[in-house]
This record gives sequence, structure tokens and C-alpha cells, in this order.
Amino acid sequence: MKTALFDPQAKPATAQEASAPELLTLLERAAGYFSLLSEPTRLRIIQAICYAERSVQEIVEQTGLPQPNVSRHLALLHRSGVLSRRRVGTSVFYQVSDATISELCRLVCLRMAGGLQGSGA
Repeated sequence: MKTALFDPQAKPATAQEASAPELLTLLERAAGYFSLLSEPTRLRIIQAICYAERSVQEIVEQTGLPQPNVSRHLALLHRSGVLSRRRVGTSVFYQVSDATISELCRLVCLRMAGGLQGSGA
């Protein structure tokens, strides 16, 4: 890919470059990644564990969400590669394994709270 993605300093993509199969595949994958952030429950879970590994029970307590709901979202985030998990006895602990997801959440939340006004974001 000759053009830099989402870089305002880069030259615009030609029509051929913009419809290249590898670019379209990449953008589909990016949309799937962003869809992980489209559910407020998942954002609450990511926020609860973005700084420290926590057990499912700790996540339930911190978020106030029902355990089956938390487990379902944790499983999805784990399958997507965003979280890692480990089992200790009967407890399962999760942590963020993709730091990009935490940074995206932080940036978007700051933007929504007005923290990035005037920065062009």
C-alpha cells in the first residue's frame, strides 16, 4: 500500500489504491476491531481491567453487571485477542493484552468529555 492510512499528510489514494483488495480487507478488519468498542458493557469491562488483572468476580463487583453478562463479553473480548486470561483453581483472571484497545478507549472518552477540544481530533 503506497498511501499511509488515515494520514492527513499523505498523498490521497488513487481510485485503484482505494479499492485494492488488501486495503478493503484491512478496513473490514479495522471495522471489526472497532465493533468491540460499540457496546457500553464491553467498555465498562475494559475500563475495569485496563490497569490490573482481575478475576471475573472482581470485574462483576467493580462494574455492577450480572455475572453471566460479564462472562459473555469477556469470552468475546478474549476470542478477539484483546484480553488474555489465566485460570487459578476455580477462578479465572483477565487482563488487557492489547494496549491499543485501552488507548483507543482513553482517547475516545477524553474526546467525548471535551478533553481534546481544539486539538483537531
